[in-house]
Amino acid sequence: SMFHSARALLYSRGYREKGHYCLYLALKEFFVKEKKLDPKLAEDFNNSMILREDADYRRKFSQLGAQAVIESAKRLLKATKEILTKEKGK
Repeated sequence: SMFHSARALLYSRGYREKGHYCLYLALKEFFVKEKKLDPKLAEDFNNSMILREDADYRRKFSQLGAQAVIESAKRLLKATKEILTKEKGK
């Protein structure tokens, strides 16, 4: 969910990502820097990607980490919808 929310934001600017980290940097540059996205959400996105990689490739995961990612995903999805709605109205 977080990955697709971030992609939707980037696509709204006419760009396409080349990797998770590039997507994180683009979120910071285009949305955090313009004060449209809370910096914490960009950091949550990056941390979620790290947690996913740990789970997928290192077999390291926890219920606490999963719950934190779910809550962050909900917040990022909500923020994405708000940003895209505002930009569509311009």
